[in-house]
Amino acid sequence: MTDQQNKLSQNEPAQSNIRPALLTFLCILSFIGSGLSSVSNIFVFFNHELLTGMLDSGVFEEFGFDMKILTDTNKQYFLITGLLHIISFVGVRHMWNLRKAGFHLYAISQLLMLIVSTVFIYRPANVFPFFDLVLAAIFILMYLRFRDIMD
Repeated sequence: MTDQQNKLSQNEPAQSNIRPALLTFLCILSFIGSGLSSVSNIFVFFNHELLTGMLDSGVFEEFGFDMKILTDTNKQYFLITGLLHIISFVGVRHMWNLRKAGFHLYAISQLLMLIVSTVFIYRPANVFPFFDLVLAAIFILMYLRFRDIMD
């Protein structure tokens, strides 16, 4: 084997472990979304009474914000979705490292978030979570394209 062929064969395994640009972009978007959502949901869970009191006092009415969802939603919803976003974040971290288990963690957590949101928010309001469903499906299908390159 020549030196050039030897160099090419040494580079082949390294090439297979390179994360595609689209996967990197999706992971960055998911890191931002899951990270911020987990922090905000857990913050609301621990400060739910304070936030409810502030909203009931009318502090935000002059700004025109409709924050009724915070007062109408069960406090446990914010804890559950915060934890699911943490699981989603962990799944994205695994996909960043090209581990197939990350895809499964991410997909399951996204589907569970749809179910939890439907039970706590959409069903009482008689609304179908179309936008949430489409957004979750797009990300899951985009990540599915890269599952074959993951270990």
